[in-house]
Amino acid sequence: AHARANRLGRVYGADSGFVLFPDQETVRSPDAAFVSYEQFPSDERPRGFLRLAPDLAVEVLSPSDRIADALAKIAMHLDAGVRLVWLIDPARRSVTAFTPDAPPTVLPPGATLDGGEVLPGFAVPVADLFA
Repeated sequence: AHARANRLGRVYGADSGFVLFPDQETVRSPDAAFVSYEQFPSDERPRGFLRLAPDLAVEVLSPSDRIADALAKIAMHLDAGVRLVWLIDPARRSVTAFTPDAPPTVLPPGATLDGGEVLPGFAVPVADLFA
């Protein structure tokens, strides 16, 4: 709702796929993703898999996920140019924010998750994600 209301870009669900590298046909489908209108005009509707790295990728750990596999996905996203990755851990009720140029930041339930420069103006208490 924030991206739409502020005309920042489009949000995609887990059923969307991204070809992150032009020389590889590997498709990645984060649990959620945001692509700014800077990457494509607002009136353009791409068909099929998007051949770009989203600005934000969100991965949610399920009980069967291995942390090593999740971290490998995150590394791939960052290598492809994703500017911000959120790893949501329901078991710990925390979010870890990853960017290419800083160490990961773990946000506990009492913290506020924000979109920084990637999703300006977006903020939500971490606890609300698990309510």
